[in-house]
Amino acid sequence: MLRFLARRSLFVVVALVAASFGGFVYAYLARTGAGNPLFAQSRAADPLLPAYVRYVQALGAGTLTSDKYGDTFLSVLGQAAWASLILLVAALLVSIPLGFVLGLAGVRKEPTGVRGWLLALTSIGLATPSFFVGSLAVAAMLILVVYGPWDQILLPVQGFGIDAHLVLPALVLSVRPTAQIAQFVATLTVGELTKPYVTAARGKGLTWGQATRRHALRNVYAPLVQVIARTLRMIVGELILVEWLFGWPGLGMLLAATLIPARVSAYGVESGFLDPPVVATIVALLALFFLLMDTVVAATLRGLDPRQKHLQ
Repeated sequence: MLRFLARRSLFVVVALVAASFGGFVYAYLARTGAGNPLFAQSRAADPLLPAYVRYVQALGAGTLTSDKYGDTFLSVLGQAAWASLILLVAALLVSIPLGFVLGLAGVRKEPTGVRGWLLALTSIGLATPSFFVGSLAVAAMLILVVYGPWDQILLPVQGFGIDAHLVLPALVLSVRPTAQIAQFVATLTVGELTKPYVTAARGKGLTWGQATRRHALRNVYAPLVQVIARTLRMIVGELILVEWLFGWPGLGMLLAATLIPARVSAYGVESGFLDPPVVATIVALLALFFLLMDTVVAATLRGLDPRQKHLQ
């Protein structure tokens, strides 16, 4: 395990440097016009490597600034990271238990298989982008105000808060992860229920529920951790559009505000557009999240699945 963690730590450091440098180079080339002639006159081009070295030094010293946020950038970044973490945790708290319950409810015992309604439900859920679901949710709130008996909107569709503001974005982000978890739980459970050890347990007098809880689910938990990790990647991948739609001030919205200029013309761009320190730092933070998540998942699997303990 120690060798595994040491290798992972080295890989995390190398990957973070690569992600940070890649994000910085991408924003730098666009801002200086080396890769985009439309913005060629937007700012003077400083040498790339010295500019990146200054960025790393400022980041390490805690004095990093940006064109748009100035010397408050690190504070803005911390607040955005906290807001995104709240939304991610809320979406997981909805999708994991709901997906697990739906998956078990969709298992047909005799004959063993996955119920048709679950296959239809999960297929629709996985095929529907969160941004589309969010747009429908916002439209539904407005329709209820216009045509319903209420004189004000039931749930806020814009803004931040650990209150009613959290409900819609968390539910929208949890739709596809819930469908994925339910589908995998049902499929994995059905696969375990058809194995000989469950048949032997049933022959000893155990009910389907007892055989499922005492035997089948024990072999579902380890691969379920991997499925949850996939749902996390899915949630983070959709974070930008969902935060932008609901005005949630997280990392996704911060990155979107940096990648999408408020106005585009041949004479220049808004100061915050493709600011290299902002892009590089947010990309590095997202990469750190994925890398730490993969490390935690791999370590958890080694604890849950004895067959992986011999791997070095």
